[in-house]
Amino acid sequence: MTPAHAAVETEITVSEAVTFPDGIPGFEACRHWVVMAAEAATPLRRLHAIDGTEASFLAIDPRSVLEGYRCELSAADRLRLGAREDEPLLWLALVMMEPSGALTVNLRAPIVINPRTMTGQQVLPHNCLYPLRHVLLPAE
Repeated sequence: MTPAHAAVETEITVSEAVTFPDGIPGFEACRHWVVMAAEAATPLRRLHAIDGTEASFLAIDPRSVLEGYRCELSAADRLRLGAREDEPLLWLALVMMEPSGALTVNLRAPIVINPRTMTGQQVLPHNCLYPLRHVLLPAE
């Protein structure tokens, strides 16, 4: 195997991880996650658990999927994230593969991360009109 193809192991410390105080629904035991670029020059990110059950998701900024996507948090969600009113936040929508082979993205319940506090949570915005399964790439 050439060096270009060799696996690279990276040690990640908890201080570099995003803490999800309640975990992510279905993965409540996973409290620390890292966000990594999935590949160079792609809008996809990888959300990877570093504790609890082994879990990893592909995610994408919902604004790159749906023009005009509203990124608004309730006061309670802002408080949980320790986010100031004008503070930029990282918004990620989870990408899923359907049994049909289609790739969908969950626009209804995005992951929101406050980079300043390194705190994250999955939110369900009030009166959300976005679909749970927005087709990103149809089945072939």
